[in-house]
Amino acid sequence: MFDNLLEEALTQEIIPELALQIFEESANPENALKLFEAASRIRDENLDQDLWWSAGISGIFPCKVTPRCGYCTYYTDSFFPIEDILQAVKEIEQMGVRQLHLSGGTCLEGYDQELIDMVERIRNISKIDIEVNLGPSLTQETLKVLKNLGVISVTSSLEVCNDELFKQIKPGDSLEKRKKLMDFCEKEGMPVRSMMLVGVGETSLDRIQHLFYLRKFKRLYHVRFSRFYPYPGTACSNLPRCSPWDLARTIAVARLILPQVQLGLAAGNNSDDIPLWFLAGGGNQVLGVTASRKLPHPNPGQVINRLSDSLYIVDKRPLIEHYVNGLGRRIVNECPDY
Repeated sequence: MFDNLLEEALTQEIIPELALQIFEESANPENALKLFEAASRIRDENLDQDLWWSAGISGIFPCKVTPRCGYCTYYTDSFFPIEDILQAVKEIEQMGVRQLHLSGGTCLEGYDQELIDMVERIRNISKIDIEVNLGPSLTQETLKVLKNLGVISVTSSLEVCNDELFKQIKPGDSLEKRKKLMDFCEKEGMPVRSMMLVGVGETSLDRIQHLFYLRKFKRLYHVRFSRFYPYPGTACSNLPRCSPWDLARTIAVARLILPQVQLGLAAGNNSDDIPLWFLAGGGNQVLGVTASRKLPHPNPGQVINRLSDSLYIVDKRPLIEHYVNGLGRRIVNECPDY
C-alpha cells in the first residue's frame, strides 16, 4: 500500500491529502526508509551532488518583538558593532566561504535603513554573497535597494502557518506581515528563504498545509527546518523536545512537495543531525562558520578563533566535513546561482 502511495506521488501531481497520508504512514520505520530513499533520489536528480558551505552572523540588531516569542532564547538587546561585523566578514572570506547570512532581530516598525547601511558598509570591503533574515522588518522599497546592492536572498520565517498557533507562541509578532514580505519578494524577483518550526504543537495537517503554501512561491529557493527545543524559562518550556525522527519524516515529505528547493537545518539542530537530514532528502547548503560576540561553549570538532574580547569565529567545518565525507559526498565553497 505504501509503495503505491509513493508511486502516485512520484508519477502524478502530489496533492495535500496524498502528502498527509504518506507523512502519517511513514511513522512506520519500514515505510520511512522507502520514503527517505525516494526523497534522496529526488534531491540528487534536482540539486548538485556536492554540498556547499555558508557562514552566519546572528543577533545583528535588537529584537523588538514584545512580548517575546514563547520558545526563543536567541534574541539580543543591542546592535552587533559594525566594525566587528566587518572584521568577521573579512575573516570568513579569508576562510574561503562565499556566502553569508545576516540575521536577527525583528522590528515590526522596520529595520530598513539600518540594514541598508550595514549592507553598504559590507559591500565596501567584500563581494561575499549576502542573505538577510530580519523577520517582517523590511518594506518592498527596501527589497529593491537590497537587490541593487547584490543581496542574493531575503528570509521570511513563517515558523508555523496556523494563525491561532502563531498567536499563541508569537503574540508580539505578525504572521500576516511575514507572509506579505514573501509576496514582496515574489513581486521583486528576490529569491526567498523561509523556515518551519517543527514540534511546537502543530498538527500533521498544519505542516502539510504550510509546505503547500510555500510551494506557490516561484522564487522560493530554501526552506530551513528548526527542531523545537524547550528552553527553560520560556513560555513553551513544558512542550516535549521535537524528535529527530519526526523532523526527518517532515523533511522527506517536503522533498516530494518541493523537489527543487534547498531544504536545510535551522535552530534546534546540531552537527549530529546531518546524517539523518541528508538521508531524508535534505539539501546542499551547510552552515559551517559563525561569528559570535560571546565565547561559545566548546564542542567536539569546533575550532574557535578569538579576534577580540567581543568577537569570536566558530569553525564547525572539520567535524561536519568528517560526517559528510562518511556519506560519500564532499563540501565545496562554491555556491550555485539562484
